[in-house]
Amino acid sequence: MKKFIDVDEFVKMRQDDITRLVNTALNRAGDVVRQKVAAGDINATMQDVLPLLLYEVLVTNTVATLRLAAEMINLEYADGSGGPDN
Repeated sequence: MKKFIDVDEFVKMRQDDITRLVNTALNRAGDVVRQKVAAGDINATMQDVLPLLLYEVLVTNTVATLRLAAEMINLEYADGSGGPDN
């Protein structure tokens, strides 16, 4: 018998954490862009800044998403159910 993870419930329980992770991703991306512009590595134009900003947000957000997914799966193991497939 397969057990399903209630993603909606997990998101409701972790809404503050998710908001914090999104804000962290945006702030980190902004810091990286600011440093690159200050160092003269890129110009302060949308053409130069936007790709770097997008990349930094995606990288940080991907790591945060993987951490949340691992936490969600690990909760199933902690419940003694043996994970989502058991």
